[in-house]
Amino acid sequence: MAEDKNLQKKLAKFAEEIMNIARSECSTIEEETQSDLETQRAGLKAAADAEAAKYFEAELREIDGQSRAAAFSEKDRLRKELFSIREKYMSNVFAQAAERLSEFTAGSDYAAFLNAKAAEAAAQGDFAGGTLYLRQEDLSYADALTKALPGCTAAASPEIHLGGLIAVSADGRTRLDLSLDAALEGQKQWFFSNSKLDITL
Repeated sequence: MAEDKNLQKKLAKFAEEIMNIARSECSTIEEETQSDLETQRAGLKAAADAEAAKYFEAELREIDGQSRAAAFSEKDRLRKELFSIREKYMSNVFAQAAERLSEFTAGSDYAAFLNAKAAEAAAQGDFAGGTLYLRQEDLSYADALTKALPGCTAAASPEIHLGGLIAVSADGRTRLDLSLDAALEGQKQWFFSNSKLDITL
């Protein structure tokens, strides 16, 4: 009987030791599992954050690209609109200038103007034997004008629409454009440079 009791005590103690070991192992396993779970959660969160950041950056790039495209399109539209307005304004200004020049060439002072231009041509070059170009309707002034440019032959020029004259030397090397057309074109260039109507956006 005494031996049985001793054996039971040993078995009970052995069972208790096994339970203690089991509890310790379970505790260790739980801790490791918890640690693994935390690591996995952290990894998943980091991956999700990285993915979200990539998505956010991609969205920002797309929005930025769309904004830039919209801004460029609007800028281009405004430039075209302003260019159209400027062209209409310029056309109106120089249409009025051409109209005034037309009135001038129909007036009594035009003959004196042509004579002055012929004298200017004679002072600037040797046009003897050359050609004096005029508008078709200005050929009536040819005799008076060729007196200022002896030896010149008067001829009509399709280049001259507003008035004035073009003197060309006999060898064709010297060409002096004193037409009102050239003067008006020069004013256009001056106007472009000095009117402050440049379109820069």
